[in-house]
Amino acid sequence: MNGNTDAMLFRPPRLKRSLQLAIGVPLTVLALAPSLLAVWLVWSPHVIELRIADGRIDIVTAPSFFGGRQSVDLDSITAVDRATLGTGRRIAGTALPGYCVGRFSYPEMGAVWQATDCSHDVVVLNRAGERPIVLTPAEPDRFLDALAARGGYAETQRATALPTGWLAIKLLVLMLPIACLLVPLVFLIAPGRMTYRVEPGVLSVRTLLGGRRFQVARATVRPHQPRVGLRLWGTGAPGYYTGLFRVDGTNTKVYATSVKRGVLIEGDDLRVFVNPEDEDGFLETMHTMGNATIG
Repeated sequence: MNGNTDAMLFRPPRLKRSLQLAIGVPLTVLALAPSLLAVWLVWSPHVIELRIADGRIDIVTAPSFFGGRQSVDLDSITAVDRATLGTGRRIAGTALPGYCVGRFSYPEMGAVWQATDCSHDVVVLNRAGERPIVLTPAEPDRFLDALAARGGYAETQRATALPTGWLAIKLLVLMLPIACLLVPLVFLIAPGRMTYRVEPGVLSVRTLLGGRRFQVARATVRPHQPRVGLRLWGTGAPGYYTGLFRVDGTNTKVYATSVKRGVLIEGDDLRVFVNPEDEDGFLETMHTMGNATIG
């Protein structure tokens, strides 16, 4: 607590630094890892390579975690068909505009492994005892001739035909790792920025993203152990709670580093919960300087 004759400044207690790190670092990693994976999957060049040579067909897809390479002996292929597929269901793999790779299921065919440009006109390689392989070669006739000749075919397909709005989605995904930086910001920096400033008739609360002023003259202040329920908007993380919450069954604005115990301020259209470290000093200052009533 510090201040002058016109204002008094109070701070809430903070979690121990070791505890903040123990919570904040793992959560940051958990948030950052999938966001970086999403960026890699969306922004990496999406390529399908087909090669028929030496009695084998090699199918290489990138990027893909689900069967990124298939090498099939042509002798294992029992039938080759051209087909028009309906709407399929992805089981495991990647389904992006112009790049559908992995395990899919179709009503007319069942489960397949495919490496296609997501179009419906396909070439199906059937194998005994194995799920069919579905492809969309750029030159189907030449591809079928190469299968019959057991060699002499190579092509690289790149997913380039992006629909309108896809660039906006890619940019949004690119923002995910930046958004993950909010996690260490909330756990390591935000609690130290929270303050309660009591002035004549006014309580000013400062948080990481700004501040609020509340008219507290003739309000009632009292120690309180809240029953905190649903967060309606704002931030609710261990060591940093700001925003609108359901507290004791009533909408309440919370600005605290802990919701186990603190001070409840109530007045006309006013219900605010804070947790100053110097609770007694805060109550007294709210009474003498803020013109509030201690309940």
